[in-house]
Amino acid sequence: MIERYENALQIIVLLVCSGISIYRAAVFRSRTWTISFFFFGSWALGDIYWLVCLIFYDESPQISVVSDLSWYAAFVFLYLVLIRTSPPQKQTHPLQWAGPVFAALMAVLFMTFGDILSNIIYAGLMGLLLYSSSGRLLNARHSDFPVCLPVMILTLCILEYGLWISSFLWYTGTLENVYYVIDTLVTVSFILFIPAIKKAVAS
Repeated sequence: MIERYENALQIIVLLVCSGISIYRAAVFRSRTWTISFFFFGSWALGDIYWLVCLIFYDESPQISVVSDLSWYAAFVFLYLVLIRTSPPQKQTHPLQWAGPVFAALMAVLFMTFGDILSNIIYAGLMGLLLYSSSGRLLNARHSDFPVCLPVMILTLCILEYGLWISSFLWYTGTLENVYYVIDTLVTVSFILFIPAIKKAVAS
């Protein structure tokens, strides 16, 4: 029951963020805000399918690929927002590779619990986001690009990994569960993406 309410709240937040994005895309004729709309919208679609399964079947989806495809797309759109609003990196920092390495190691761990192909895809997408956003931060002193968007992307990635780990280790269905606390923080992060994208677009 708690998961239903939490998912419903996240869907509402995502739909509001989608509405703000498409409004700003129309007013300012901004491709970046259009891509942001698809980021929030894709994530919302994945959540909606998950919630429908919880409501009508009283359990998580048996075929999670429907939600996974939506979330794959959301990560791709988020990467597109980053590269559209930030300058190309002048140099590669060695620490950038920590992200992809971490994503690969976590994929190996998750493969012991779930599907191999989906974990490989998630590892590739998360590794790309971690590599690109950390690179912007590590090279921030060489650019005037605001770091708010890379910070938010790193935050979302970290929260997602916390969510995935907690779903395997601490899932008990109680309000105090770490899973729900982290998922609530993910919901809050979506709200914070709006000012972060706004500042990145304006730079």
